[in-house]
Amino acid sequence: MFAALCQALAQFRDYRAGTVKHPLFSLLMILVLSTLAGCRGWDASADWARAHFELLRRYLDLWHTPPSADTLRRTAQAYDLDNILGDFGTEGATVHLDGKRARGATRDDQVHHFIEALCGERVIGMVETGAGAEAPALEALVGALDLAGRLVTIDAAGTTPAVAAAIREREGDFLLAVKANQPSLLNAVKTAFDDTAGHAHRSQDAGHGRHETRRARTITDPALVARVSAATKIKDIRCLCQISRTRITPEGIVTTVHYHLSSRCLRPRQYARCVRSHWRIEAMHHVLDVALSEDASRICTAAGVVGALRRWAYAVIAERRGALSFRRFVEMMRANPTPLLEICHSSRSHTPA
Repeated sequence: MFAALCQALAQFRDYRAGTVKHPLFSLLMILVLSTLAGCRGWDASADWARAHFELLRRYLDLWHTPPSADTLRRTAQAYDLDNILGDFGTEGATVHLDGKRARGATRDDQVHHFIEALCGERVIGMVETGAGAEAPALEALVGALDLAGRLVTIDAAGTTPAVAAAIREREGDFLLAVKANQPSLLNAVKTAFDDTAGHAHRSQDAGHGRHETRRARTITDPALVARVSAATKIKDIRCLCQISRTRITPEGIVTTVHYHLSSRCLRPRQYARCVRSHWRIEAMHHVLDVALSEDASRICTAAGVVGALRRWAYAVIAERRGALSFRRFVEMMRANPTPLLEICHSSRSHTPA
C-alpha cells in the first residue's frame, strides 16, 4: 500500500511556475509522513519536518532549509488528493458507507462532513459535504464506486430509494438499516418477523467487561417481502433481516433489536457477519480521532485533503503495524520515519520515467 502510494504521488504534475525550492514529490511525502506521525496542523507538520530534516534529506530531494508551514499548506490546497483514494485496488466483497464530521474544523463557519466508503482496511472513496441530509452525498459517492458483486452496508441515513437505486445501477447489492425515522417501514418489517418463526443464527462473545449474545434472522419468502416492499419505494428488496443483541455488563442487561433490508438473499449467518463487519468503519473513525487527532485538527480550507491524508495513513498503519496498536505505530513514526522512507526511496527507484 505505501509503495503504491509513493508511486502514485510521484506521477503528480508540478504546476508551479518560476523558481521552486522543494520538489513537489518531497513536499507531498512530508505531508503523508507527518500525517502518519499524528501531526494535526501545518505548523506541527513543519516542526516535524524540521526535527527530522537531516534524515529526510537522505531519502528525499530537498532544499537546504526545511519547508515552512505555509509551503505545506499551499501544496495541500493545490491538489485534490482525495480524488485518488479509489486508485488503489482492494480485496473484499463488502463495502461499508458512513459519515464522519471533522468537529474541530469550524473556523470558517462551515460544517466539514465526510461521507466515505471502506472496503477491507482501505477507504476507496470519499466526498465532503456540509450540514444537512447525507443521502445526496451518499448517492454521489456510490455513483463513483465499482460495486459489481459487492454488498454495500449503510446506516439509516442512506435508506432511501435513490441510494438503493444507485447501488443497483453500479451492479452491487444493498443492506440498509431500518430505524424509527421511517415508522411505517419499520412497523412493516417488525410485523413480518412477529408473524414468522424462521431459522436463526446465534453467536456470542465476551470482553471489555461485557458479554454479548446475538441472534440473527432473515426472511426471503416472496409474499412477506412483497408486503414490506409495499410500505416503501425502495426497489429490489429480496430479504428482510433482524438481529437482536443482549449485552450483560456490570450495570445490567440490555437487549436491542435492529432491522435491515437487502437486495441479496442472505442466510442468517451471512447477515450476522455483514452487520458485524460494518463496525469496522466505526473503528476506523475511532482511530482517526484517537491516534491521528482528526477531531482536534482545526484545518478548514483544506479539510478534505487532510481528511484523505489521514485515511491513507490509516490504511498504511493497518497494513504495517503488526502487533503494535495504531497509537504506538504513530508514536514510532513521530520518533523515527526511517522504515517508510526506505520504502519510499526503493519504490521511486522502480517507478517508470
